[in-house]
Amino acid sequence: MGLPLIATPILAGVFGPRAAVTIVTIPIFASNSLLLVQGLRRRDLLRAIVPFFIASAIGTAIGTLLLANLDQRTFAVLITIMVAIFLARGDRVLGDDPAAQRARILGPVVCFVGGVLQGTTSIASPLVGSYFHAQRLAAADFVFVLAAIFELNSVVQLVGYGMQGLYTGEVIATGLLGLVPTLLALAAGIALRGHLDPTRFRQFIVVLVVLSVVNLLWRSFLA
Repeated sequence: MGLPLIATPILAGVFGPRAAVTIVTIPIFASNSLLLVQGLRRRDLLRAIVPFFIASAIGTAIGTLLLANLDQRTFAVLITIMVAIFLARGDRVLGDDPAAQRARILGPVVCFVGGVLQGTTSIASPLVGSYFHAQRLAAADFVFVLAAIFELNSVVQLVGYGMQGLYTGEVIATGLLGLVPTLLALAAGIALRGHLDPTRFRQFIVVLVVLSVVNLLWRSFLA
């Protein structure tokens, strides 16, 4: 969740928003690939969210075509409202049963919008993360499910941006260089995750989601 939230704004200040979103897809793809391999024994979780993957991929494909052409302020406000609803009333919105009709309908909608966000800004975690946080998944399951969704989205991004000719030599070199700190931090994150109890982990996710929304609003209205 944290990689694009931190890396994209920093890279945007140096290379511009469009190049920043393109660059960060490379370390995003690599880090989520490792998370999927590390959590592969949880792959049965993915069967229940196939519609989520389809919706997310479609949203990301649309997002890659709209890169840098959307009104980011409108999106920032809408995402903030949706995140606030999930954090404050997520249990009531989704109910106790993940298989309930409203949860099955709302999940693909959230992932579609998250896909559009990832395709245009590389940042889908505030919305998608808050949705699955409301599902009260165990820490390892939460990380694996998000990694799977973001991995699929990053594949769509790689193909979409490649077809648009956005992967210049400088973009590829910068993205590959970013793999070094990304993978080192990923290893540290995996180690720390194993020492957090479920309650602390959920609190950590809430803090991260709130900070991500603050960052999104700051970038959209003040930066």
